[in-house]
Amino acid sequence: MKRLLSNLIKQKTTIKEKQLDIVLAKFDHLSVKKNEHLLEHGKVADKLFFICDGCLRLYYQNDERANATRFMAFENTFLTSIVSFISREPTTEYIQAVEHSQVLYITQQNFSALRKEVAGWDELYIYILEYGLTVVNRKLSSLLTQSATERYRNLLLNNPDLVQRLSNANLAAYLNISPETLSRLKSNI
Repeated sequence: MKRLLSNLIKQKTTIKEKQLDIVLAKFDHLSVKKNEHLLEHGKVADKLFFICDGCLRLYYQNDERANATRFMAFENTFLTSIVSFISREPTTEYIQAVEHSQVLYITQQNFSALRKEVAGWDELYIYILEYGLTVVNRKLSSLLTQSATERYRNLLLNNPDLVQRLSNANLAAYLNISPETLSRLKSNI
């Protein structure tokens, strides 16, 4: 499992083989059941997850218990509540397994220690931040400039695997539409 993470680190950084062993030793494996939460509202995000197999979602829940999914993370992707992870303040988000998932994780303490111990670790940190910023920006842009139909069509075009892997409820939450609207879109397209 650490081979996937190792390959990504080699692609995105200049970390040398000896240092890579130090980095990989800081990650632990976790098997997560479908619907299990890895982070709850009000807790401090103290882990950064790397998805080896499966899918995790980062979402908000309002007072009426309606969900708004900010991000779906699949294989070869990092996920945490980044603001909480950096600021050490309680999060307003949840992280939940959408499928049975295999993840590796590093604690915030170990992550920060690697920034001092391993030359090149900040390259991965920058990659994670840039990737997250890009995803958030694209999502916000689509919510502000596209209709529900356009968002669904773009999803079919650019990420058809999401449509296959996610339940209608999760897909609707990801698109920021009601399940009823999603059903109408599916029948019309």
